[in-house]
Amino acid sequence: MEYGAASLLPPLVAILLAILTRQVVLPLLFGVGVGAFILSPQDATWAEPISGLVIAIWNSVSDHDHLLALAFSLLLGAMVGVLEAGGAMEDLVTKVARRIKSRRGAQTMIATTGLAVFFDDYANTLLVGGTMRSTADRYKISRSKLAYLVDSTAAPVAGLSLISTWAATEITYMSEGLSDAGITTASAGFELFMQSIPYRFYPLLALVMVFIIARTDRDFGPMRKAEANLEPPKTRNTKIRQRAEIRRSWIPTLVPIATCIATVLAVLAVTGYQEIGERDPAISFLRYFGLVIGNGQSYWALVAGGGAGWLMSIVTHGWICGSTPDFLARSSVRGAWQMMPAIVILWLAWSLSAMTGKDALDTGGYLSSLLSDTLNPKLLPTCVFVIAGLMAFSTGTSWGTMGILTPLSVTLAIKLDEATGGAGLADSSICLATCGSVLAGAIFGDHCSPISDTTVLSSRASECDHVDHVRTQLPYALVVAVVCILLGTLPAAWGVSPWISLAVGSITLIAIVRWIGKPNVVAELD
Repeated sequence: MEYGAASLLPPLVAILLAILTRQVVLPLLFGVGVGAFILSPQDATWAEPISGLVIAIWNSVSDHDHLLALAFSLLLGAMVGVLEAGGAMEDLVTKVARRIKSRRGAQTMIATTGLAVFFDDYANTLLVGGTMRSTADRYKISRSKLAYLVDSTAAPVAGLSLISTWAATEITYMSEGLSDAGITTASAGFELFMQSIPYRFYPLLALVMVFIIARTDRDFGPMRKAEANLEPPKTRNTKIRQRAEIRRSWIPTLVPIATCIATVLAVLAVTGYQEIGERDPAISFLRYFGLVIGNGQSYWALVAGGGAGWLMSIVTHGWICGSTPDFLARSSVRGAWQMMPAIVILWLAWSLSAMTGKDALDTGGYLSSLLSDTLNPKLLPTCVFVIAGLMAFSTGTSWGTMGILTPLSVTLAIKLDEATGGAGLADSSICLATCGSVLAGAIFGDHCSPISDTTVLSSRASECDHVDHVRTQLPYALVVAVVCILLGTLPAAWGVSPWISLAVGSITLIAIVRWIGKPNVVAELD
């Protein structure tokens, strides 16, 4: 049965309610409810749509791959909880910060620490902001600059990393979209995740911008004024938790993370080798290794890595830090519980995706037939980037934005490409650029939004006035977004290599900062 324009109602209801209420969970629930109502027979009683809603949510929770994704999120959350509470990571960062000798070095250290804490955006924000305040004060870096450096290395890094609380979520969203387009290969979602990384222009260039600002120590707009009118830090809220120095703090900090990464790669390699067998001599080793990793059991690898990392964090913190079993258990539960809001969003987003899939309302098929004659597929990545940015800005959540838009955008990209004479494959430039644009636009809108959770956390962790943080970060985010569109999403859709776009975009950002940015007076005193 074809549902036509009615198939657009579930995602539209979810998007509009999310913008109006600035919430995500209830709008997603309403969207699923609308889908259940449309799918019910015309003579159905009121109980049938409710039953359809419950069944849709249950199916999303009980799906095998979804359960593995949830298990990985909980295990990695537990590991992060131990790393945060144990104190070794905070101690290691503090020790490294003592080696800083200049203002540029301090800014670079803050940005580099943001890259190092790649496994969770919340942990990144709280750890870097909390431990780097004294370093920022020592080198006369404004709290607005600190909040910018913290915020712009949180979600971008976690969103790009394979080993992060974002990874399994992104892979499952992509798998849903591919499945709706008829691509059901077990490793398709993982391969799309990996191949789309160079097309995520905003998070990549936002990181480039951070290091340009840090190394040149040039600023423009409100950030320039904040640096020029630097005030002594307020002390009424700067009580820092005191800890005894931890010997060999790098062991409980780095070993669990290294164990997690090594386990993921090992499971991918073993299961991938079992899938494709011995290497054909005609295939290069690098190509063969890529095929092995791409054909591995990605969900099982993530679960194994999360479990191994969590167990290693318990062992090392008990050994080096002397943490008690009770403390480690409570820290693990607290870290896992912090993932529950994101997991609830995941459940509902999966349910909404099932409602709009090809076996239900087939929203992607209807949009493809509607837009194939009116929208040039080459413009789809840019349109998706802008829409995702506006939605994330209005709702304050990049996760909710990705949950609603990713499956639909991936399906639409493949079907539009096919309808206009393309091969309709997941590795086409249109699909890769569109997929990357959802994440990029979501993070862009999240950076600009005053109601974003990571924006608020960055302000609090850095002890910066929230309005000042939003006002000073906004021009930098907008500059990067414009460069992403002009030199990223538009050329990529025409087949230009994303690496060329990233290189040209980076050079352009350097030129912009050198042109309109002015050196900070404080830097001249170093």
